[in-house]
Amino acid sequence: MKKKLPLSIVIPTKDREQLLLKSLNFLNKNIFFFNEVIIVDSSVKKFKIQNFKKLNIRYYKSKPSTSIQRNIGLQKAKKTNKYIMFLDDDIKFKNDAFEQMYSFIKKTNNNTVGIGFNLITKINYEKNLLEKIKKNFLFSKLGIYDSKPGVISSSGWQTKAINLKKDTLVEWLPSAACIYKIDKVKFHKFSTQLGKYAYLEDVLFSHEISKKGDLIIHSKSRYKDTNTIERNSFLFGVKEIKNRIIFVRKNKLPIKNFILGYFFFIIKNFFNSFFDIKKIMRFAGNIVGAYYLVRLK
Repeated sequence: MKKKLPLSIVIPTKDREQLLLKSLNFLNKNIFFFNEVIIVDSSVKKFKIQNFKKLNIRYYKSKPSTSIQRNIGLQKAKKTNKYIMFLDDDIKFKNDAFEQMYSFIKKTNNNTVGIGFNLITKINYEKNLLEKIKKNFLFSKLGIYDSKPGVISSSGWQTKAINLKKDTLVEWLPSAACIYKIDKVKFHKFSTQLGKYAYLEDVLFSHEISKKGDLIIHSKSRYKDTNTIERNSFLFGVKEIKNRIIFVRKNKLPIKNFILGYFFFIIKNFFNSFFDIKKIMRFAGNIVGAYYLVRLK
């Protein structure tokens, strides 16, 4: 039997008991990978978690905010543990994902501070003309976007790192399924400026950690994201621009580059919104979100 990793798993959740139970069932089959599970729940009712005695679950209540919930997990994790993993409650791992990650962690060097699982999706972004355009040489030269996976351009927009065929160094990690060395993150917090659904919290957090060492996505540790968050609404349209501006301000990125990226982004969302009222509302939110260029300092 493998020796358990000194690893805490932090799961923020809200009103999704069935999804959480599916995640716990998977963890229950892979108890070699961790020594505790920290559930931080912002649901109205407390979940009834049964039949998971092997998981060493610690349960905390919180007000709704994925940032606050992850921060509670950071605070409550075992101080003697070496690693902390952030995990969304709706992730579906490949059967061997933890086996692959366990072996990879054992081989990582001291300069590695964070490791991400590899998101596998059937969505083919390469077929989208606008997705192809933003990866051209001119956009990279202007600092608007980049063709490489997992990169944050000087405009403040990040590239996706999905369906990777090899281990890849990146500049940010999705918090859906990622692991950090505790000693590198224990004095950091997820931003609470970003709202209850803290869009871009992972970009803000992980990009800051990247200044301490390497972030890498391990290609063989694969998962599928069920994408249960509704993103086509006016309020989300505002949020995705407002929170991007917060990131740009915090990292002192060139505002002119952000504006160039913003214009391409809203053009893309405009064309994507034809004949879909929800996407039209998101586009309208994108326009209103630009107000925060003046409002936020």
